[in-house]
Amino acid sequence: MLKLFKNRLFIGAMCLLLAGVLAFVFLPRLYSAQASTVEIVKLKQTVEYGTIITDDMLTVVEVGSYGLPDNVVRNESEIVGLVAGGNIYVGEYLWRDRFMTAETFAETETKSDLGLSEGTYLLTIGLPTESSGVAGILRAGDVVDVYGYTEGENGTVTVSESLTAVTVYEVLNSELVSLDKIDAKLMANPDADSSDYDLAPAYVVFIVNEQQAKMLIGLEKEESLHLTLREAGE
Repeated sequence: MLKLFKNRLFIGAMCLLLAGVLAFVFLPRLYSAQASTVEIVKLKQTVEYGTIITDDMLTVVEVGSYGLPDNVVRNESEIVGLVAGGNIYVGEYLWRDRFMTAETFAETETKSDLGLSEGTYLLTIGLPTESSGVAGILRAGDVVDVYGYTEGENGTVTVSESLTAVTVYEVLNSELVSLDKIDAKLMANPDADSSDYDLAPAYVVFIVNEQQAKMLIGLEKEESLHLTLREAGE
């Protein structure tokens, strides 16, 4: 009985000690943290994607610091001169990763204008012959399949499909002039003689991913590249 009483007394003492820690240490600190405030930056007006942030668009407000993420903008100097990476509305928290430098924005827009998404590139490939580039028919926007071929020791030729549905960005002649631009000149001047222009394809600029780029570069080096038209562009 005495042992049981001592155990209960010990447990009761520990409960009182724990309650004291909660009441006089943990809870006051928690309430203090919740009551503390910090200044952050917010917008006075809604800004659209591509807007350069200026001082007059911003205001400093006081909010509770408890639970506030680290990447919230707390100083106007952090984003003044940067470009909005999306539409941002009045009252929203401003996250640093929603803004970019003017240079980064320009690169993003250029890539978008070229029809490039993340992970795609422009690659220029020289054609081994005119016929390998669909004999001058190929134009920007066309979609092609790419074949490679190898010659055996006994003279046999093995042809294999290397890539499918690759988009053509531009077709150039030997002087690096766009065939589409030459077509436009001829349409604008019906009396012009097409024989005065070089319409033979010499280079094709493709929109590719990394794997496609490696394959095309290898075929170009081996001079074994041949294109077939899968779909004509609009």
